Amino acid sequence: MLDVNSPSTRNWVSPLQLWLGIGMVLVLLSMGCHPVQQSAQHDGPSMVWIVCEDQGLFFPEYGDSTVAMPAIAALAAEGTVFDNMFAVSPVCAPSRSSILTGLMPTAMGTQHMRAYGKAKRANPHSGLPFYSAPAPDGVRAFTEYLRQRRVYCTNRSKEDYNFETPPLAWDDSSPTAHWRNRPHGAPFFSVFNLFACHESQVWARSERPCPVTPDQVQVPPMLPDDPAVRADLATNYCNLMTVDSMVGALVTELKADGLYDQTTIVFTSDHGGPFPGFKRSVSDAGLHVPFVVKWSKYMGSEPRHHGLFSFLDLAPMALAYFGIEVPSALSGMPITPESTGHAAVFGAGDRFDSELHRKRSIRTRRWRLTHNQLQTPGLSTGIAFRNQMATMKAMAAQFEIQNGEANVSPSAAVAEWELFDVLADPWCTHNKATEVGFQPTLDSLRGLLNQEFAEQDWGQWDESEMVEHFSATVSAAPLEEAVLTQTEQGWQLSHPNAQVSLGWRCADPNAPSWNVAPIPSDLGCDTLETLAHRIGWPPAMGRSALR
Repeated sequence: MLDVNSPSTRNWVSPLQLWLGIGMVLVLLSMGCHPVQQSAQHDGPSMVWIVCEDQGLFFPEYGDSTVAMPAIAALAAEGTVFDNMFAVSPVCAPSRSSILTGLMPTAMGTQHMRAYGKAKRANPHSGLPFYSAPAPDGVRAFTEYLRQRRVYCTNRSKEDYNFETPPLAWDDSSPTAHWRNRPHGAPFFSVFNLFACHESQVWARSERPCPVTPDQVQVPPMLPDDPAVRADLATNYCNLMTVDSMVGALVTELKADGLYDQTTIVFTSDHGGPFPGFKRSVSDAGLHVPFVVKWSKYMGSEPRHHGLFSFLDLAPMALAYFGIEVPSALSGMPITPESTGHAAVFGAGDRFDSELHRKRSIRTRRWRLTHNQLQTPGLSTGIAFRNQMATMKAMAAQFEIQNGEANVSPSAAVAEWELFDVLADPWCTHNKATEVGFQPTLDSLRGLLNQEFAEQDWGQWDESEMVEHFSATVSAAPLEEAVLTQTEQGWQLSHPNAQVSLGWRCADPNAPSWNVAPIPSDLGCDTLETLAHRIGWPPAMGRSALR
């Protein structure tokens, strides 16, 4: 999806490059007759991502004025509101795999929710072993490239990438991870995951005091206008008020540290809303997410951006921001104030817990086309986790007593093709796939959709066969240890496989996380531990005495 000929992609100067240029000017000026008063704060441009969970466009910036969210509004007032940002999956683990790697889950084998678990046991949803899909060539955690440039990378603290977290992805991934723990003056990339608005918090927080009353909310058309549904919607808005206060606290910390102006702050969600018809739905409600960017002071911006973007653009955005070339294996476009966006973006949904789906979707500025390859029921009632929500219980009860236009039997299969004019029908309630006059649009979008998923779509495989294939792939090419060599420049790590990530750390019981190669000249330790790693493979570790 990357438009390599776009001027914004070819010629964009990263804030870090700009900052380095400004620094050089200051140095040259300081050598002249008029000394420059330098700031005590030497940090260059940095980036913070704030990722809330399970939320669609329930925000004033997107026309929903049910509750005020002043902290997010302040970011929007100083930055850019992106009107068309889309997740690639309507559930968290596949979506987060795309965020960390820049790859469609279906192209990597991370499309099922869920596939990976730390416990060495069978997946209760599939009966198969948990597995960590092996990454294709050229794909690794994008944060490794940042760490290689000595950008301090932190994650607080949800990972859930549908594969084992790469040991070189983060300097710190923990409940205490923070930019404040970085080396003095180092640029940073910090992710904060906010759980307060997760799907589970709709029922977990339902008894807490909430200033939003059920009569204040608007009920989306795919949900019944039921007291239980209204109460759940009100709880979700109160959860978002909590999220807003968390955003405000992070902004306050940045300002207290003197870092706010030079830091780009991204606010988004990992996929669409927490309700039935939102989460687990390959639709606008399930994939269309908020995306607000407060840019660093080195960047100009417009208040709104109408371009079309997807989560495949997030890794390129971060890489380009720090002046790092985007690997050719990634199809995304760096998101900058000058980016034009895509002609179309794509989404997919496969197994959700124990229910197997196979949905593929394309979204343009006007149209959404979804191919329901298995034509499963429109409302699935077999996901025990979701059935804890009062809204789900109300919908199931209503299905038993009604059979109206908006409330069909849960056993009724959806149409194979669904075509929606999202400009005229934003909630995607009127399928035009079989209506007269829309066949050319259907055919055109279907061709683009088939082309996008033609090269590699692991969702077309039986999952058990896919797991066996992955196991055979890893077994056939186990990772060797990294090679440690002493040269005139110092110690160097190498590996016969160019796809392998290399890391090191001093042998110490209290050693911090693995460092990304290269090894600095001022190492200062007698024994070195080395790491060769690739997503989906067991790591190969070595240990060498340096003296």
